[in-house]
Amino acid sequence: MLSDFHLHTCVSDGELEPPALLARAAAHGIRRLAVTDHDSLGAYRWDNGIVFEAARRLELELTVGIELDVLLDGREVHLLGYDLDLSAPALGAHLETVRRARRERARQEIEVVNARLGETALREEEIFRPGRETFMRPHFIRPLLGQGRFETYREAKGWYRENVHTDVVVPKAPFEGALALIHSAGGWAVLAHPGYYWKDGFPLLERLPALREQGLDGIELDYPYRSSSPELFGQQDEAELRASLEAAGEELGLRFTRGSDAHFPADLERVYGPSSSEGGAS
Repeated sequence: MLSDFHLHTCVSDGELEPPALLARAAAHGIRRLAVTDHDSLGAYRWDNGIVFEAARRLELELTVGIELDVLLDGREVHLLGYDLDLSAPALGAHLETVRRARRERARQEIEVVNARLGETALREEEIFRPGRETFMRPHFIRPLLGQGRFETYREAKGWYRENVHTDVVVPKAPFEGALALIHSAGGWAVLAHPGYYWKDGFPLLERLPALREQGLDGIELDYPYRSSSPELFGQQDEAELRASLEAAGEELGLRFTRGSDAHFPADLERVYGPSSSEGGAS
């Protein structure tokens, strides 16, 4: 049974609304999945929880999930949480604090961008769209690209990093604290796309036993590194990483998950090939 436990919607930095994402996933043969928007559970509350009805109609096994930005040894890593209670108070309070900070940072960033590029470069209604809860850099860069202000996403991202700064600090939970938030919500925690941290010089395999002791439950073992980041991962890199992680994870009793990290329909096409239909399974 094909599963994908790492998917994004327009609630964070994905393109599709939650029901549309489920339909696309079903059309690609996915039967078990989790929506894992950044620092938000809003996809599960979208239109009064319509995503659960969509899952039943499409005969999908839907797991409540999230992707948290957390700090590990001073670096940002992403932690996936699954089987979460939507009403869990501690997690909910953390997410609301993060949401407010991201919104205020976004408001200030709009002002900075417009001061540098002209007052019509970004419009608030373009950023603060209904249902969007996590305001992220792509939300600012894509409109600027659409206006032809930059030739490539990479160029725009570099300009943004150099020129757009605010005094707002978006809180990130420490790794162990984030584990506690997920566990207090009845869930289990998985380290997202660990290969990127490994490529960045983090001693991943050496640290796994300590992370397991802190409460880490699993690792995202199946991830499309080569197709997502061909400049970083070759076929041998990906194979060696997977073999090493699988051996270490089995020894530590970690759970393994699969995720495409899809943000757009094209990402699903890239990972799973052409869909069986445009509208999804019924």
